[in-house]
Amino acid sequence: MFDKLKKAFSSAAKSIGQKEITEKVLDDTLLELQIALLESDVAQEVVDDLSAKLKKDLLGLKLEKGQDAGQIIEAKLQEAVAGIFARAGRLDIIGQIRAKKEAKKGPYVIVFLGINGTGKTTTVAKMGNLLRKNGISLVVAAGDTHRAGAIEQLTQHAERLSLKVIAQRYGADPSAVGRDAVDYARKHYVDAVLIDTAGRMQTSKNLMDEMTKIVRVVKPDAKIFVGDSLAGNDTINQAREFFQYASFDGAILTKIDSDAKGGAAISIAHITARPVTYVGMGQGYDDMIPFDPDKFIHSLFGGAATASVQDLMSAPTPPPTAQPVAEEKPPEAPEPAVAATSVVSPLFQPPAIEPAPVMPKEDREPEPPKPVQASKPPPPPPPQQPEWVMVEPKEEKKGRFGFFGRKKGDSPEEGKEGKDEKKRKEKEDEERRKREEEERKHKEKEEKKNRKEDKDSKKDEVVYLTDEDIEDLLK
Repeated sequence: MFDKLKKAFSSAAKSIGQKEITEKVLDDTLLELQIALLESDVAQEVVDDLSAKLKKDLLGLKLEKGQDAGQIIEAKLQEAVAGIFARAGRLDIIGQIRAKKEAKKGPYVIVFLGINGTGKTTTVAKMGNLLRKNGISLVVAAGDTHRAGAIEQLTQHAERLSLKVIAQRYGADPSAVGRDAVDYARKHYVDAVLIDTAGRMQTSKNLMDEMTKIVRVVKPDAKIFVGDSLAGNDTINQAREFFQYASFDGAILTKIDSDAKGGAAISIAHITARPVTYVGMGQGYDDMIPFDPDKFIHSLFGGAATASVQDLMSAPTPPPTAQPVAEEKPPEAPEPAVAATSVVSPLFQPPAIEPAPVMPKEDREPEPPKPVQASKPPPPPPPQQPEWVMVEPKEEKKGRFGFFGRKKGDSPEEGKEGKDEKKRKEKEDEERRKREEEERKHKEKEEKKNRKEDKDSKKDEVVYLTDEDIEDLLK
């Protein structure tokens, strides 16, 4: 595997190591390396960045006695490739599922994205088999409602693996299918949800917008891009477009067992800064293994790896660069502070030397305000304002509290008004009572009259029969 890429790096190391490292020799060798990388399906951006980094590190490099230039160049190449994978990081799906399960935050949702024919449905089945072997319960959602036979294909895989499938009819909204699967997993306490989606070309805007809708509705914890390692540079273009629309969290490369180039893994990690999590090695359910960047680099260069991705991921620590800056500031601050105190102390002596005549001036100054305090014409207006304010509440309170008199002269008037009001109320009550009694008596009289009229009417109701009526009755 990766024969072409391996030859490209080894030839570059040997050609530089056998000659003196000058700018001309370096440019010629890097040109050969660029052509070999492009033939190995490495993206143009990655080739340019690698060549620029190597030129910066190797130009003007001084070799000591006994050092092999080829080994040094090879070490630089390994560091450059390992740096690409270190910036991408790693995605531990199984660890994240277990962490969310322990936190009891619901099911872990994974959406699989990619173009037609990359093996998404088979990859979903492989991932389900992997999670089931690790003791994780899961449910599968048949979100590919466009391709004929997609639901039946996923159902067959699920039956072989004893997995639950959530599916709808063809033409249904795939986001609704994914939402139903998430609801089912939440109600039945399932650990993970795997959502299969329809394949779509990166140039089809409508289908790409539909993918964005699926991500927006389902809100997955991880979005996995499934790429075909045999597609060459087109895999890189696909990853770029899918990353712009969905911003996936990791990638899975399928059919890696038949790929002799291996440049897609480097390109995807460099362009999207997202790791390659798994690689497909066959068509069986167990033919999917985690992608190890250290093993990948070892297969490219052979021998012992001089640069480890894990070491590079833990190596960059920005705090040490900030520490010396912080250390330089404290010594500078105390020195000027001490100097300022020593210089300022004598300056405070002149203000302390103040003759006694200054104090009598201050004493004489408070004397003029004394007559000002004695002759204060403004005090009379403030008392007048409260008196005028007091008159208003008296008038308002008279209407509201007539029975409670104010002091002295106001009390009798308020008391008279209260008595008058009482008398008026009493008269009104008496008149109302009289009217009610009269009305009651009038009603009683009318009722008596009605009763008498009813009795009289009953008496008048007697019917007298004639002889003819009697004869009619007898007949």
